[in-house]
Amino acid sequence: MKRFKIYRNLHKQTFSIQGFVPEKKGYRVTERANTMLLNDVKFKVMETGRQKVLKEKRKNVHAFITPLKYHVLQDGKTLDEMKDVMNLETAREIYYNPYKFNSFVYKDTEESLEGKSLKEVLMINNKVYEIN
Repeated sequence: MKRFKIYRNLHKQTFSIQGFVPEKKGYRVTERANTMLLNDVKFKVMETGRQKVLKEKRKNVHAFITPLKYHVLQDGKTLDEMKDVMNLETAREIYYNPYKFNSFVYKDTEESLEGKSLKEVLMINNKVYEIN
């Protein structure tokens, strides 16, 4: 089974997908996408990287979304256009701010997603949504 880590690329304003490369014994960016549907998703924040951000006041890649599977969708669609295609009426936005939280949280309630697994997640327009 192939392993993936996805993060928001702040420089390119897109999502970067890292795949595990056994011969390199690590992860490498294999693809970039603006719109993706993820299945069986977990959220991971590397605390040492977060502490470095707090200390240096400078961003670094230390927070990831790890799906079992992902599908790149047609880029250029808005969230409203995706609502016509998928049932997004109950979608909840998820975000992470290292200065406020030590994990990913639901934007509406600030409830932590640490240790939780979500069935489906939509990543679109540099935002992340749980799809119910």
